Amino acid sequence: MRKITAAIILVFAVTSALSAAEFGGVTASPYLNLGVGARPSGMGEAYTALVDNVDAAWWNPGGLVKVQNPQFAFMHNANFGGTSYEYLAVGFPAEQFGLDIWGSIGITALLVRVEDIVTQKEEPDGDWSQEQELRAESYGAGGTVIGVSYSWQAAKSFSIGATVKLINQKIALEEGWIPAMDIGMIMNTMLQGFDLGVVFQNVSFMSMDPGVDGAPSAPLPLNLKFGLSYKIPRLFTPEDEPKDNMAVAFDGVLPLNPANMPFKINFGLEYGYNFSDFIVKPRLGYRFNGNQFISDLGWFSGLTFGFGLSRNFDGLDVALDYAFTSYDSLGSSHKMGMTINVGQPTPTPTPKPLNPPKLVKLKVESKKIWVQWSIDKDSKVKIAGYNVYMSYKPGGKYYKLTKTPVASPKYYLKVGPLKSGLRVYFVVTAVDEKGRESKYSKEISAVPK
Repeated sequence: MRKITAAIILVFAVTSALSAAEFGGVTASPYLNLGVGARPSGMGEAYTALVDNVDAAWWNPGGLVKVQNPQFAFMHNANFGGTSYEYLAVGFPAEQFGLDIWGSIGITALLVRVEDIVTQKEEPDGDWSQEQELRAESYGAGGTVIGVSYSWQAAKSFSIGATVKLINQKIALEEGWIPAMDIGMIMNTMLQGFDLGVVFQNVSFMSMDPGVDGAPSAPLPLNLKFGLSYKIPRLFTPEDEPKDNMAVAFDGVLPLNPANMPFKINFGLEYGYNFSDFIVKPRLGYRFNGNQFISDLGWFSGLTFGFGLSRNFDGLDVALDYAFTSYDSLGSSHKMGMTINVGQPTPTPTPKPLNPPKLVKLKVESKKIWVQWSIDKDSKVKIAGYNVYMSYKPGGKYYKLTKTPVASPKYYLKVGPLKSGLRVYFVVTAVDEKGRESKYSKEISAVPK
């Protein structure tokens, strides 16, 4: 039994090093502090307010509402100490699957694996020699997390969400399961480009029983995270052809359990540039973690970096990401991920002279709506047509309804069949001869009869 207990301590030492490096704390499933996704990891894990894809189910479920099309995410993490983990996430708008609710749903799964640890087991006393009394045995360890998330736009300025998850911890022949919940919110500030986020992670009223005689049960690591992000839609490229963007994010992490963990600050930076429809995104981050905000493992252990490469294939966005994290003398972590988004990309705004329609009207009929708009007679750019977008949420990401722009003399589009009694939202954009789009018109909504 002493040998098995020693193996268990070794397992916890490895996983705790991965999640907190040089600080200890009596918690179960320390791998819950491990960040998933190569993009947030490359940005120093500063992702609480910036998250805008299916990874929100893990980082901040309040941001999952930004998933307006089916999304899939995969990640493999190769760590030091023979530890690795796999991550899978799926997200989709609820109404796309026939559910009569607003919001987005996510499903996540995380599998953590520690290489088998060889121990020795003492045989009962007898006439055997000492070598015969000692027999080598191998014990595996790891964990599993399965979560279901839901998020909805509670108001135009903020969204909320929650993730209910089952957490498994396995050591040798013993394992246990306990439930937990993450609760998060993202708020759009009055300042353009700035978002705020807050999330409680691993809220549970149960403790994990390690299943080992004499070993006490332990609670999950409970964290309060809050973040600030700023997105710049254009940085160095001209306004008439914006090809770059930038995102800056800060996170504060307050460990509530264990209380002896220091307050942490994470910083992340991402720059994106469009090279002939290939979007390249280098990333850099730093994790200020320690009593003096510098890790005892050295300043280099707080540094993270990575990059992403994405492209849209006729409505299918595919992104490949990589992130590197150093733990100095302990080793390093390499994360490789892929995110797939099924849907239309958001149009890129074009020069100011190309304006959206000033007046958009809706005519409601049985299970259909007519979208009507007026032309911009003062436009300094020749307009080739108009695109119409629809959403089931106010201010949400819109679905493009027109395969080709609606050209004159038509200034209307019939949309249907629609579900009676369910409010829908519309915006219209103008398109010039080069295929560039204006910004969205003022949002307008109606409820089909």
